[in-house]
Amino acid sequence: MASQPAAAQDLRTRLQAASAGTGEGLRRGLWLSFLDPYGLEVATGCGPDWVGVDLQHGNIETHHLPGLLRVAEAAGLPLLARTASHDPAALGRVLDTGVSGVIIPMVESAAQAQDLVSACRTPPVGNRSTGGCRATLGVTQQPEPQLVLPMVETVAGLHNAADILAVPGIDGVFFGPYDLSISAGHSGPDSTQTIQALRHTISLARTAGKVVGFMAGGPELIQVAPEADLIAVDTDTSALRHGLAQLFT
Repeated sequence: MASQPAAAQDLRTRLQAASAGTGEGLRRGLWLSFLDPYGLEVATGCGPDWVGVDLQHGNIETHHLPGLLRVAEAAGLPLLARTASHDPAALGRVLDTGVSGVIIPMVESAAQAQDLVSACRTPPVGNRSTGGCRATLGVTQQPEPQLVLPMVETVAGLHNAADILAVPGIDGVFFGPYDLSISAGHSGPDSTQTIQALRHTISLARTAGKVVGFMAGGPELIQVAPEADLIAVDTDTSALRHGLAQLFT
């Protein structure tokens, strides 16, 4: 058990190798919107490669992260958190918990991406302060530095994706097909246009030598999985509903 947290600590190396074509990404992740540590203990035995925690939507708050992290670390699973906003103070508090990285919603320009680097990185790269957090107290095995993954999920973000990827300190992008399809007026996240946008974003990330992930939530999008490093297969909410529907059918 003592050696398992190294898997989370090696996240950056594994993903960089995948983006360079010399290794495989973590592929299949479970996206949490309400599960507590007890529920996550059950879920880790079902085979996810990583865990995403949604602080933007759902019922999980920043103060729930340490408990979830203890479960993920014991299972050797990297844990990434989608933040609720771009607020530097909020970003700092999330990073202080010891997550492997942050996924930041609604990033639409290189200027926004640069502001996020400033908020998420300590000097000399950024302006984030340090304090008595879990990492400095030695109670977590977070990678250093933690991943910073802006979300490409609007028409403007897609248009500026190459510029966002080019910002030093940005590790890659996380594509949001659901919001992108709404922003662009496509018929849905599995529409031909949305899948083309996803493939385009993956190609841009590969050209930049950076990490790329996306929210799947459906078989049509999961088929793109071999081309990406991090795929959120589905949410805990959807898994519960599918499981219960199967049980009571």
